[in-house]
Amino acid sequence: MYKYGFIKVAAVTPRISVGDIEFNKKEILEVLNQSKATITVFPELTISGYSASDLFYQESFIEGAKHALKYIMSKSTYQGVYIIGIPLDIYGILYNCAVVIKKNSILGVIPKHYLPNYHEFYEKRWFHSGKDTPLKEIDLLGQKVPFGYLVFEDKDKYIRFGVEICQDVWATYAPSDDMSLAGANLIFNLSASSEYVGKQTLRRNVVLDHSRKQMAAYVYTTSGHYESSSETVFSSHKVIAALGELVVESQAFTDEETHLYADIDIMGINYQKRQDSTYRDMHLQLKDQYQYIPIDITESETYTFEKALDQTPFISKHHQVEDIKVANHLQIFALIKRLESLPVSANKIVIGISGGLDSALALLVSHQAMLYLKRDPKDIIAVTMPAEVTSKKSKNAALELMENLGVTTLEIPISEAVDLHLKSIKHEDLDVTYENTQARMRTLILMNLANKYGGFVLGTGDLSEIALGWMTYNGDQMSMYAINSGLPKTWVKILIDYHAKHQYKKIAAILNQILEAPITPELISNQDTEKSIGRYDINDFILYHHLQMGADEVKTKWLVEKAFDLDDESSRLYVNRFFKRFYTQQFKRQTLPEGPKILGISLSPRGEYRMPSDVKKKVI
Repeated sequence: MYKYGFIKVAAVTPRISVGDIEFNKKEILEVLNQSKATITVFPELTISGYSASDLFYQESFIEGAKHALKYIMSKSTYQGVYIIGIPLDIYGILYNCAVVIKKNSILGVIPKHYLPNYHEFYEKRWFHSGKDTPLKEIDLLGQKVPFGYLVFEDKDKYIRFGVEICQDVWATYAPSDDMSLAGANLIFNLSASSEYVGKQTLRRNVVLDHSRKQMAAYVYTTSGHYESSSETVFSSHKVIAALGELVVESQAFTDEETHLYADIDIMGINYQKRQDSTYRDMHLQLKDQYQYIPIDITESETYTFEKALDQTPFISKHHQVEDIKVANHLQIFALIKRLESLPVSANKIVIGISGGLDSALALLVSHQAMLYLKRDPKDIIAVTMPAEVTSKKSKNAALELMENLGVTTLEIPISEAVDLHLKSIKHEDLDVTYENTQARMRTLILMNLANKYGGFVLGTGDLSEIALGWMTYNGDQMSMYAINSGLPKTWVKILIDYHAKHQYKKIAAILNQILEAPITPELISNQDTEKSIGRYDINDFILYHHLQMGADEVKTKWLVEKAFDLDDESSRLYVNRFFKRFYTQQFKRQTLPEGPKILGISLSPRGEYRMPSDVKKKVI
C-alpha cells in the first residue's frame, strides 16, 4: 500500500524449524501471502534457520534452500516487494544473503558485510564477508541478478531503500551509513538476534540512532524463539523507527505477533533531508559504488493506516512527561536568561493577563523564573485591561490568578480610551478597526507601563496564533520577548494542565476553569476563536504536517480526512483556510519579537522560517 508519500512496510517473523527447509518454505509462504504491506522483510537466513550450524556445509542443504526460494516465488500471491534471508553458494564460497524479490523477478542480492565471531557467534566458520566484493552480478534461479552494493529506487515516488543483515547495523561504520549517503531513505535489516537481559534496550537504541543519523526509516526484524536454544535464546523483538523516533515495536517473546506493520511518511523524510545541510555536504560521496535497481511501487486507490493517525503529533506519546518537563524548563530558563541580560533598572516583567490560556501560561512561567532567581513575585507587573465586551468570568479569572500568585496586580479599563480614539478618527462601526483598536490600546498601555516601572513587555501569543496570523499587527503581535512563541495551542493546554497537577495545585481550580473556557480574544460580543478559524487541534495537526513533514495541500487534506473523520467539504475548508491564512499573514511574522524555540520547528523570521510576505500560494 502506497499513497501520497506514505508506504506501508512489514517486519515479519515466521514460525520456522531449524534445518527443515520443506516446513519453512510453507510457513514463509503463508506469512508472505497474508502481508498487506508494500515491502515485507523476513529474518536472517529465514529459509534454512540461522542456527543450522554445520548443515551449511552440505550441498544438498544449500540447494534445498534455493529450491525453496523458487517454490515461494512461484506460489506466492503477494504483489509487493519482499526481502528474504538465504545461504547462497557463489563460485564455491558461501554467503549469508538477503534476496529482494517482486513476483517472479529477483531484483537483487545483498551479502552480509560483517560476520560476528565472538561470544555465542561464529559465523566465519561457514560464511564469507560480502564487504568489498568485486562481484556486480550473479546467476540465481536462471536469472542474471545484481549483487553487492545495491540501492532499490522508484524514481517517480522518490523511494530508495537499502538492505543490510543483522551484525551490519552493530558495526562502528554500518553499510546502511553508506546507503543513506547514496540516497536511501528506507533501510531494512534481516536479523537473527540472541536475547539476554538488557539486549532489548540496546537493540531499540541502535535502530533509533541509525534512523536518526541516516535521516531515514529503519525496519528491523529478527527470527524469534524458533531458532535453536541449545546455547542461547533468540527473540522476535521487531523495531521500526523513523528520523530517530520509535514508530512501533513488538514484544520479544510471542507466538501471536507475526507481522509488525508501520506507515512510513517517505515524503516527510525527504523533506527533512532537503533541509539538512550536513546531510547534503556528505550526500553522494559513495554514489559510484552503488548500483541503482529500478523498482515500481504501485499507488493504492485507497490506503488504510495501521493505527489511527495521531491527532496531536506535536506531543510525544513515548516520553510525554519527560517532554513536558523539558518544555517547561526551556521556557523558564529562556526567561531567566532574558532577565539576567537586562540592567536592574529594566528587568521587571510587564504582562497583560486576559483570563485566557496563553497569558495564564506566560504568568506561570514568569512566576517560576522569579522564584528560581529568588526575586519577589511583585517584580511581575500583571495587568488586566477589561473593555466593554470583557466577560466577568474572564476578568475574575485574571484577577484571581494574579492575586493568588502574589504579583503586582493592576486593573486598567480601556473602554474610555478606545472610545476616545475611535471618536478622534471618526469611526463608529463594530468591525475589525474596533477590534484592533482594543488590542493596540492594550499594547500601548503595556509598553508605557514598562517604561514607568522599569521593565519589559512579555508577549503571550503562541505558535498556533502566529501560524494563522490570529493576532493584531502592532497589537498583541508585538512585545519585547515572546515566551510562548515556540508552543502550539495544544501544548499550551498540556502545560497548564501539568502545572495544575504539580507545582500549582493550590490554584488548580482557576487553571482548570481557564482550560475549560471557550477560546476567545473578547474583542466583540460572543466571539469564539474556533468558530472563526477552526479547531486548534486540527490547525495544529495541519501545521505539524506542513511545516515539520512538508505535506502539501492535497496530502494535508487527505490526512485531515483520515485523522479526524471529516468529509470532503469540511477537510477542504480546514486546509484552504489554514494555507490561505498561513501565507497571507507572513507579514506579521516578519517583525516578530524574539522568543525561545521549544519544539522541532519555529516560525522565527531570524532563526528558522524564511518566506517573503508577498509569496503567492494557491489553494485546492
